[in-house]
Amino acid sequence: MKVRATGPADEEVEACPRKVLIISADIGAGHDLPARAIAREFNHEDPQAFIAVVNGLPAMGSVATAVLRKSSAFMFRWMPWLFDLQYRLFMEFAPSRWVASRLLSRFSRRGLLRLIKAHEPDVVVSTYPGTTQVLGEMRRTGQLDVPCYASITDIAGLRFWAHPGIDLHLISHPEAQAEVERIAGPGSVRWAKPPTAQAVAEPPAREQARSALGLPGDRTVIAVSGGGWGVGDLAGAVEVALGVAPEALVLCLCGRNTQLRERMSERFAGEPRVRLMGFTNRMGEVLAAADVLIHSSVGLTLLEALISGCPVISYGFGYGHVRVANQALERHGLARVARSASSLGVAIAQVLSEPRPAPDGSFASRPPTAALILGSERRVAPLPAWRVRAVRMLTTTAATATVVLTAFLSSVAYGLVSSLGAVPPLTAVPTLKPQVGVIVQASASQAPALARALGRDGIHVTFALRSSSVASADMLTDYGDEPLPQLSGSGLLGWVRTKGDLRRLVHELSLGPMQHRFGWRHHFLYTSSGPSVIQVLLGKSAGGTFVEGKVTISKPGHLPRALHRGEIVEIRIKNPSAAWHEVIQLVRELDHHHLRAVPLGPLMLNSPSTAV
Repeated sequence: MKVRATGPADEEVEACPRKVLIISADIGAGHDLPARAIAREFNHEDPQAFIAVVNGLPAMGSVATAVLRKSSAFMFRWMPWLFDLQYRLFMEFAPSRWVASRLLSRFSRRGLLRLIKAHEPDVVVSTYPGTTQVLGEMRRTGQLDVPCYASITDIAGLRFWAHPGIDLHLISHPEAQAEVERIAGPGSVRWAKPPTAQAVAEPPAREQARSALGLPGDRTVIAVSGGGWGVGDLAGAVEVALGVAPEALVLCLCGRNTQLRERMSERFAGEPRVRLMGFTNRMGEVLAAADVLIHSSVGLTLLEALISGCPVISYGFGYGHVRVANQALERHGLARVARSASSLGVAIAQVLSEPRPAPDGSFASRPPTAALILGSERRVAPLPAWRVRAVRMLTTTAATATVVLTAFLSSVAYGLVSSLGAVPPLTAVPTLKPQVGVIVQASASQAPALARALGRDGIHVTFALRSSSVASADMLTDYGDEPLPQLSGSGLLGWVRTKGDLRRLVHELSLGPMQHRFGWRHHFLYTSSGPSVIQVLLGKSAGGTFVEGKVTISKPGHLPRALHRGEIVEIRIKNPSAAWHEVIQLVRELDHHHLRAVPLGPLMLNSPSTAV
């Protein structure tokens, strides 16, 4: 307990009321409900304490909030496969998990520090893994001197729930101890009484619960829940339950998802055996009344069902942390997992054929989270300053290397680098003649026909080709046009093929005779659909000069501005007919300004200062 001196050193010392800050997150209900339960425990253990329960997401900032809450809500409902991919990347792959942890701390620590300083707590408790991760990092690096504790209600997948910088982890599932200690170290865990409602820890009798909820006492009751957000295949679960148990009443809990409740109401409007509920604080009565719970998002509701003795079937959302939790539930024999509608029907039939288990009193006998926190000592010793500086330097170096690598590999970054004067493309050549170079992107099969159509109007251009044959290249030359090698975007590893692709294209497009024709000797021009710094550098070492339009036309329309002599315009329109029409319009526009469209060869030939 913090003490404050009220006079000289030999006078009596007055004890200050303890201040407890509990940080949660309004993501579903699995973090807010434990936070409020822990607050009640502190009130019971220390009635004089000042206790604040706050939502930590606003303090973490708009970037973290958008990623952690808004994007998660969207993916949960519409793109669960993307949520699973993100979970695998940032939770199960160590390098990206390290990066995610550092970025989360980087964007969130200042806001959380301001929140903590505003409350001046003696103790900080986190019920949300995102805040736990940031608090643990600040605690370990010496940025935070207040003891920090974490309440963990999940059974597995605890990489962000636990951190070596947290003073003590309070787990609700004893099966989670081994994983937490692998992450945070031995002695960092205590099994606490689950932070839930008293009606769950000491469930009412079945008849009493059903009477309170207005449910019949002589029928099978199957509860279907999607957690606070109402995620997963609830409609499918209700359909299967109705088919497997024709006499059963199905109680569907839609959480705070009003759209889901409306859809379910429409779908089962004529079915008297289906009753819908929104978010409720009466889960103790629901679980005591139900013969089985079909749950999609595991978490706190599943834990409450295990305490109440209500059999659980996990179904409807096997992605991300739910997938990992399902594996743990099966491994420890705590619940059935149904991964399809057919297996769900089998699981329901099996559960209903067995006697209902008695409530598990071992959870209620555990010491409360608040009592364990008040009786603990500080466990974390901050890292030495030199290690903190070394980690920061390593993080900065890694971030810098990532930026540099991105600049070398990214076509977007190339645009910025080239605008600053580094490895710029050839976009114009000095010339006194009223000429403008024209490049038209086309496929090898379309280019000859397009060249023939343009030739009827006396128009000749350069065709950018990714592949061709000697015969096709010769045909373009016969029409008075030119082939130009075009590389694909370099991407992450595509740049490795730069020299080989250029050699192949130079051969396929018969550029040898053309080089001598225009006096280029050992040099050639090429373009790329997605250039990067490293691709351009490799092309230059192979004797190539990267060229792109000073003006680019990607869709039919007028030129964005008037062209000047010596400039290059590039037409990137895939449809041959639209491309032909755009070239015709371009030529007319150039005629209006007394300019003439030509291939790159003549343009370069008439420019003695060209560095090719």
